[in-house]
Amino acid sequence: MEKITLLNKSLYGSALPESIYINSVELSHAICPELIGLCLNEKTAESALWSFSEHRFLLGNCDDLFIEKGAFQTRIRYENRAPQSANNPSAIFNLVLLGGILKSYSPAMNMQIAVTDSDIPHRSLVNDLFNKNCLLRQQDDAIILDNRFLESENESFNPLLNRLQKSHIGALKKQIFREPPLTAAVNKLIEQCYLSGQEATASSIMGRVCQQLRISRWTLNRRLQLESATFTQLLNQQQLLISMRLLRESTLSIQEIGDRLGFSSHSVYSRFFKNHLQISPMQYREQGRHS
Repeated sequence: MEKITLLNKSLYGSALPESIYINSVELSHAICPELIGLCLNEKTAESALWSFSEHRFLLGNCDDLFIEKGAFQTRIRYENRAPQSANNPSAIFNLVLLGGILKSYSPAMNMQIAVTDSDIPHRSLVNDLFNKNCLLRQQDDAIILDNRFLESENESFNPLLNRLQKSHIGALKKQIFREPPLTAAVNKLIEQCYLSGQEATASSIMGRVCQQLRISRWTLNRRLQLESATFTQLLNQQQLLISMRLLRESTLSIQEIGDRLGFSSHSVYSRFFKNHLQISPMQYREQGRHS
């Protein structure tokens, strides 16, 4: 990040040029057509927002993006993870880029952009892009918009192309995050344990995994460490992935999903889910129904 900062300064000086802001969607599409192309071909603006959040690893996601949907407004919060010494422009650029994607669904969409800085380059231009004055010296870098704008539909939505785009991105994700051999095997076995409907405590699942692989618990933990993983990490990862799948695709109640995944209570399961995705299981299920 520090090296990129030096490169930005040598190319652009102290601030990114206006063209970077005006053409953020086009420039990003040239770099990553898979992500931007999908975001421009979703059924609604809300679906585009969630696609950007889910697949932004294709652009490089060293920072964090949080989508907080309230009763009337949605706050899209961006957290900069760059080193203190790096003058990282990614926060404002990513917010401008996301704003441009959302406005492709409704050009008249009004959004409020909030930034932690006391000033930003080309502030008047950013104000024009978002149709509102930028809020300075805020607690977070964020976009705030009314929920009604998220319902804006894409008149050119192509469902077949959308499925092909998501399939292609899924293949890219497998290439990028290819798992080491033991990690992949353990993940598969944990998934089978949870979906079998049998008792799903961490200890019982570890016992079944070791039995299938014919190794001791000590050997399993030691070999996972060589692949930069732990059994608990893989267990939590599968709990989250299976949760998301069951909430989207099954008619099981949230209590039943929590029970199947070995959580001691509804509140413990909801807290686990919200800690990872910043929304509750019920909110995730509702968003899936409307996307």
